Amino acid sequence: MQGRITAQEIIRQSQQGVSVQPFLVRADDGQTYFVKGLARAGGPALISEAIAAEIGRHLGLPIPPWRIMDIPQALIDFSAANNAQDLAGGPAFASLQVENAAELMWSKVNDIPVELRKAVLLFDWWIQNGDRTLGEAGGNVNLLLDPKGELAVIDHNAAFDLTLTHEEFQRYHVFRDLLGADRDNLLARLDYEPQLDAALNDWSRIVTLLPEEWIYRDADQIDETEPTLQQRLHILERYRDERFWGQL
Repeated sequence: MQGRITAQEIIRQSQQGVSVQPFLVRADDGQTYFVKGLARAGGPALISEAIAAEIGRHLGLPIPPWRIMDIPQALIDFSAANNAQDLAGGPAFASLQVENAAELMWSKVNDIPVELRKAVLLFDWWIQNGDRTLGEAGGNVNLLLDPKGELAVIDHNAAFDLTLTHEEFQRYHVFRDLLGADRDNLLARLDYEPQLDAALNDWSRIVTLLPEEWIYRDADQIDETEPTLQQRLHILERYRDERFWGQL
């Protein structure tokens, strides 16, 4: 992630997203981003987005580049976009727009390379993200395909869910059919553990990227958001336990 950017135009609110519908915003770097504001999403959701985007790159996942975006209040006040006040409250999380992308359909799931599907499955279990659901009847998959058929992995505001159970994960995840595929050997662990190690070794740097407005509830910087950063780190450290790999 590079330096902060500033919003120049609020284009529209997206229909993408269930709990938090982002806004398409043009920034002063000339790029357009899908943006989630602090007022609507809240600090914990934006922290989850940023941490997931940073550690996901250690697994080689195609997560769009992200930036911290400052949004002038005057731009919000005079915007014609519905619900523009959702972008108020402080610095926002901005994910680079994937041009002309469409949501992954159930009929296209098996077109995704199996190793990439395994990596997404591992990633979501690692960060306790239950918000990647899809079946014949639909779902909330949070995966996009660009015009070339390349995958983009998005929307991690619901990650680090302390209540997510393995039963729920194996029932609803879009790539659930791959659970247990490598249980008879150590290949998955040998392949991925160095990447998870590298991500955890990057933890101190990642935390420094988070704006204080996302972490603390008040100006006295006393109360951390829930889950706390320490709880998030504890979730990520689960991969050092044999049971973690036995559930994949």
